[in-house]
Amino acid sequence: MGESFLKDAIDRIVEMAAPKTYQIGPYTYASRDLELVDTAPSRPKDFCVDTLSGLVRIIKEEGARLDVKLLVQVEDQRHVAVWSDYLGDRVERARKYDRWRLYTAEADVPRITVGQYMDQQQAIIELQSLHNATPDRDYLLDLLSKIDVTQGVKSTDNGVTQEATVKTGVVLKDTVPVKPIVELQPFRTFLEIDQPVSKFLLRVDEHGRAGLFEADGGAWKLEAKRSIAKWLSDALAEQIEAGKVVVMI
Repeated sequence: MGESFLKDAIDRIVEMAAPKTYQIGPYTYASRDLELVDTAPSRPKDFCVDTLSGLVRIIKEEGARLDVKLLVQVEDQRHVAVWSDYLGDRVERARKYDRWRLYTAEADVPRITVGQYMDQQQAIIELQSLHNATPDRDYLLDLLSKIDVTQGVKSTDNGVTQEATVKTGVVLKDTVPVKPIVELQPFRTFLEIDQPVSKFLLRVDEHGRAGLFEADGGAWKLEAKRSIAKWLSDALAEQIEAGKVVVMI
């Protein structure tokens, strides 16, 4: 009898621990979080490319033939995502308000050094390899070439303008005015579009190291997103006109 009582108690505990559903008005609630167990995939895995050209090609070759409208969203200056609209009953096993993330593009561009000081060699390499040629880029390269780190640099900085006194021998000194704000065009977004020009605050420390600090409040990111959306809108003009694609920021 003891074993029977114990078995009944265990069965009762198991029954009480099982998830339950409750109908309250038009809504159905569960007593615990439930996860869908699905033996077959119910949605395609998103396909990733690293160029806007690749994204446009897969949209034209495959996406435009799907029975969904494609929503091309420029998420930021490096990422674009392509979503389906609400699927409703058009796709088997899809819930009414499902969306599918079908394609993504992630810009394969290097990251520039911002917000910290760089030694001469690193600064020169980055300016030569990670920036488009602009007058201010050439100015920075010329400035760095005049700094002799082994002899030292004395700087005067009032927060608005700065002067770096460069020692060029035992007694001779050359005072080089340092522009407080420079406009540069680094590679920071998809290479198919024009890289946005943005302002940087330039500082040179006592060791001759140059530091670039963003001075446009991140406005270049919005400019990059608009340029990406414009490029995609032009490349997908036919699909947009047919109502198959929407491009948005």
